[in-house]
Amino acid sequence: MKDCRNQKSIVEGTDPFLDRYNSFNWVAGRARFAVLFILLLFLVIALFAAGVYPGIEYNILQNEFSYIQQSMSPVLFIALMITLPAAGFPISVFLVMSGIKFGIPFAVLLWLLVLPVHAMLGYYLSGKLRKTIKRISEKRGYHVPSVPEHSTAIFSFLFYAIPGLPYALKNYLLPLAGVPFSYCVFMNSIVQAPQGIPFIILGNSVIELDPRMFFIALIMFTMLYIGLRWLKKKYWNTIHGS
Repeated sequence: MKDCRNQKSIVEGTDPFLDRYNSFNWVAGRARFAVLFILLLFLVIALFAAGVYPGIEYNILQNEFSYIQQSMSPVLFIALMITLPAAGFPISVFLVMSGIKFGIPFAVLLWLLVLPVHAMLGYYLSGKLRKTIKRISEKRGYHVPSVPEHSTAIFSFLFYAIPGLPYALKNYLLPLAGVPFSYCVFMNSIVQAPQGIPFIILGNSVIELDPRMFFIALIMFTMLYIGLRWLKKKYWNTIHGS
């Protein structure tokens, strides 16, 4: 009878050893995915460096970077950095270009000033153009999130911290969900600011031909990815499920 009960528990999936085995396989699968992603990230950035650094050294890309660094008006650059990402243009492009044009200290300062401007624009426009923004986001496969009533702060933090959504949509979707101004602007600025700094360092390393800065950017990308994946695994499913 005891053996029969043991066999029955295994068939029904209640055997503790089977559960541990399945859990181990799940964790191992996630670990393999994380390792693969990091390796691919290193490969992509290495290929980027292999193409860009020789291009600058042998003056192939000198005209393009010279225009960004010297000829392009700072006022025009800042105006474009404010307006285009609010319309959906990748902010990462401007972060890399700002590292080229202004150097790391001034580019970081510019990023810290532009980020809350984008957040306030997103909050204002989501109120004025609610139906239009909602329709555009749904056409792209993104929906207004359902924010747990008693977990607004941690939900907002994770929403801005976890990568996946385009930068512009992050600035629009939480205001559409009715999240307060303080979370949509101040928390948004605090959480997303560190995520942009590696792009600035990467841009500066390109124009300075400094491999040390390149590897610092690479390490920061990796650490951010690992940390944000850990946050998602630990908190996101619990908060989202509540």
